[in-house]
Amino acid sequence: MIISRSPLRVSLGGGGTDLPSYYTSYGGFLIAGAIDKYVYVNIHSRFVDGFLLKYSQLEETSSIDEIRHPIIR
Repeated sequence: MIISRSPLRVSLGGGGTDLPSYYTSYGGFLIAGAIDKYVYVNIHSRFVDGFLLKYSQLEETSSIDEIRHPIIR
């Protein structure tokens, strides 16, 4: 099992303009900072094939190409 912890990033303006899908077409500008709260990512093996992703939604896929969330994919 791998557990990772990162400071929570708060965008104060321009959120999303740092993503390649946006800035390659329109340029980008972002004001952000990190606060003393954290985001945790857990990765571990499952007894069945495929991937189970939990965020504001739940995704269960059999391949990485089927993942709907653009940042996770």
